[in-house]
Amino acid sequence: MNSAERTHSATRTPGYGTLLADSRFEGFLWAQFLGAFNDNVYKMIVSFTAVRIAVDAATSGRYLALSGAVFILPFILFSGYAGQLADRYSKTRVLQITKALEIVTMLMGIAALVAGSINLLLVVLFLLATQATFFSPAKYGILPEAVGGEQISRANGLLELTTFVAIVVGTSFGSALFENWKTEPLRLGLVMLGIAIAGTLLCLHIPKVPAAGRLGKFDWNPFGEIAKGLRELRGRRPLALTMLGISWFWFVGALFQLALVLEASEILHVAETRAGLLFTALAIGIGIGSLMAGRISGNHIELGLVPAGSLIMGVFALILAITTEYGVALATLAVIGFGGGFMAVPLNAYLQEEPAADEKGRMIAANNLMNSVAMMIAYVLLDVMHDLLHWNPRTIFAALGIAMLLGAAVVTWVMPAFVVRFVLSILANLCFRIRITGAENIPASGPALLVSNHVSYADAVLAGYATKRFIRFLMWRPIYEIRGARTIFDLLKAIPIDNGTPKATVRALKAAHEELQKGKLVGIFPEGQITRDGEVAAFERGYERIIRGLECPIIPMHIEGMWGHPLSRKGGSVMKSWEVWLRPRIDVRVGQPVTTEKSPEELRQIVIDLGHNV
Repeated sequence: MNSAERTHSATRTPGYGTLLADSRFEGFLWAQFLGAFNDNVYKMIVSFTAVRIAVDAATSGRYLALSGAVFILPFILFSGYAGQLADRYSKTRVLQITKALEIVTMLMGIAALVAGSINLLLVVLFLLATQATFFSPAKYGILPEAVGGEQISRANGLLELTTFVAIVVGTSFGSALFENWKTEPLRLGLVMLGIAIAGTLLCLHIPKVPAAGRLGKFDWNPFGEIAKGLRELRGRRPLALTMLGISWFWFVGALFQLALVLEASEILHVAETRAGLLFTALAIGIGIGSLMAGRISGNHIELGLVPAGSLIMGVFALILAITTEYGVALATLAVIGFGGGFMAVPLNAYLQEEPAADEKGRMIAANNLMNSVAMMIAYVLLDVMHDLLHWNPRTIFAALGIAMLLGAAVVTWVMPAFVVRFVLSILANLCFRIRITGAENIPASGPALLVSNHVSYADAVLAGYATKRFIRFLMWRPIYEIRGARTIFDLLKAIPIDNGTPKATVRALKAAHEELQKGKLVGIFPEGQITRDGEVAAFERGYERIIRGLECPIIPMHIEGMWGHPLSRKGGSVMKSWEVWLRPRIDVRVGQPVTTEKSPEELRQIVIDLGHNV
């Protein structure tokens, strides 16, 4: 996207409509969709061919694992090279060149299909995976540059929607093609060649971005670049956990997909076309889940969706394990896909957003290698569970369900604050119609002190809704000590303050000062208490001590619409607060950063004036 396009995009309201109205972004979506679709059409044809060959040997799981391993191997061998290319050259150019190679590969695929050789089919599958390996870092790395930070979660929602729908619908389409044209290999090959040509033409229309400009010698060691990326994760725990989460997702997905092929033949006893519809149901769920995850995330990345998605997948995998009804299986798979969308979108968005521009390719390539190793383990595990231990698909699904539930518990334990914040944001959306204006005034990084009026007990949640970053709020100790709520406040790292104890007040203000020194966000309600009459009371001077000696902006905020709610001092009936059927609208307005010294009265007036800017 050139500077003029970026400026025009920035003037438009963030949302799915804005993204889809951009013809270049739409071209990117279709190009990557057709690539993933074609890969999986071909992969499914190879898989069914392998299963047919394996019927007499009773080793279908092993042959399925072999085809899956062949598709994964290039990601292990070439991810380091792919990451370097994405970091050195324009990701647009990398996408266009690697996409054109798909045409050459599909010409070879036609020859392999006509020859009817499983070995040649596997060679072509390897080449297709090689093309996908070089396509991936540029595909994921281009998003932050092309759409900007505000749209990254929505763009990932659409990307995950199109990618996973392509994977699953491609699998379904490949099943139908194989069932109907298994004796006409030339037709099969020509269809896939046509898809490759269409995707290449669309790739010429994707957003244009400049080269990231990474310098240094090209590392010809296939694992040197990956090792460097993995070493850098030692001091970057959130990014490391994100990459582990993505790899876990792909491990479960790979094992699940192969087990589903066996489920169709061994438990449900359906033909290839109806087996393909199982994957279609999964795709529909992933699509809806991905779009919903992007919508819930809004202008930020909501990692709290990850354990929710894992929980959904785990529960419904257990339901799938006990059903033998085709219709129930379809519905269950759709819900499992929905949970998968919840997991994939925030994890991938964080991976794309967090690394610097000249290291995105390296980190995505390192993650691709981790994903590939995870999937290889899944393929080996399928062979062990199905062919050696003689587990049927239902037992495999039950094991996966338990594993996903344990995964949800682990994620909740590792990042409880994200989970609590997510739950609170869901509750806030259920209770209120929240409108945020001026959220771009909160810095994306670095320290800032957020200063807001104080209308209700929900103000910290409402103010925190304006940014993807964590805010450590100073909280009046009597509220902090509320029985049953202190655990939540501790998880959110609230700083209790007691105006009646000078030493305790100093400790609290010092703790807030230290957080700003670390480059964090701190929130404070300078009135010192919740308003008793709906008006903004006089501001205390504590905020001055917090920012003393720091080059730290003050971000004024105003919360409107909570006065009269049961959570305010005025009170009010719950039904009235919901306005019978409609949730009350709450406006959270964020003002321009204040970088010059202001007296309490001057700062109070700035906050009051925000309330008048409707």
